[in-house]
Amino acid sequence: MDEFYNGPKKQKRGAGRVLISIFVVLAVLATAAIAGIGIYKLMQEEPPAPVESSVIEQEQSTVQQEQTEEQEEQELPERSELSEQQAGGVQDYIADLLPEEVAEKVIPSVVCIQNYQQEKQMLPFAQLGGQEPQLILAAEGSGVIYTQDGYIITNAHVVKGSSLIKVVLSDDRVCEAKLVGMDEDTDLALIKIEETGLPPIEIGDYEELKVGEFVMAVGNPGGLEFSSSVTFGIVSAKDRPMDIDSGYTVSTIQTDAAINPGNSGGALVNMKGQLIGINSAKYVATGYEGLGFSITVQETLPIVEDLKEHGKVTGRSRLGVTGMVIDELVAAHYNLKPGFYVSSVENPQAGTLQAGDVITAVEGVEVTSDTVIKNILNGKAPGTQISVRFWRNGAYMDTALTLISADE
Repeated sequence: MDEFYNGPKKQKRGAGRVLISIFVVLAVLATAAIAGIGIYKLMQEEPPAPVESSVIEQEQSTVQQEQTEEQEEQELPERSELSEQQAGGVQDYIADLLPEEVAEKVIPSVVCIQNYQQEKQMLPFAQLGGQEPQLILAAEGSGVIYTQDGYIITNAHVVKGSSLIKVVLSDDRVCEAKLVGMDEDTDLALIKIEETGLPPIEIGDYEELKVGEFVMAVGNPGGLEFSSSVTFGIVSAKDRPMDIDSGYTVSTIQTDAAINPGNSGGALVNMKGQLIGINSAKYVATGYEGLGFSITVQETLPIVEDLKEHGKVTGRSRLGVTGMVIDELVAAHYNLKPGFYVSSVENPQAGTLQAGDVITAVEGVEVTSDTVIKNILNGKAPGTQISVRFWRNGAYMDTALTLISADE
């Protein structure tokens, strides 16, 4: 009886446990389903527009920019704190023109020059006779308008030997020019056309020019075919001495702005459009890239003014003796010393110099060429007294010589 009672009772307890487990599983599943539905609804909803976030970020960026600008202003020195030299440099830079503005300003003041020379040629028809002189185009170059009434600066080698000089202005007007004067010692010349109201070039201050400064060369490379061309570069060096064929030395500006045949006589200008030099393709170094030279305006203007007033350069001086330079080989052959052998003396104030002497030094500088003597005399006016050392009869002697005018 007891076993019968206890047995079924145990079966009841096991069934209850099964029912409880079923209810727990169902509850867990229901909870998971409800959570899944909630997540799905959240995913389907559109996210709110981040208007407030964008505004905040923009405000923060503005604040940061203002703080940066305030910091930069504090770091930058005031104009009054700049040194006088620095302030001047800033002012000069601001005053400069753009390259296209420089070209627009300068091109009207630069002309093309054509050198026509007479040459005897056989005429095409025999019945017209034999040879007749014909004008042929011998050279082309450039020039710079110096005055509004037609004076034009150019190189001497551009107009040398001309029978007719033609000038072509930037507006294509053609004029005949006359040669006012030229100086082969400096390779400068002045011509004139009968025109008025021309745009003269503005003259710059060479002393203010700095190495590394931007410059522009304006001229006619190749002649009229490429007229009114501009090239751009920098000042590579100042006061470069350049020897002319005549033995004279001129001061030049070295630049890497291209200076080609036809540019001779053209303008080298600073970035204010002011003339600082007269270009010469004659001095372009062969075998090098970007190595051109321009005769400084400082050296050009006194020569030009002399040519304008006198038709030639005045005020130059000379020793007043004739002769030749002899080297060591020739000197040794005649038992002399190298230097300038004096053939004759024309200067009555040549001190104790006489024919047969050999000038070995002038003003303490050894004489090795005619160029040495010309460079010593450059800038010395007639009447200036100089020291001369010479060799005579196996001994060195010294004397004082008074220079005479080169025009005498």
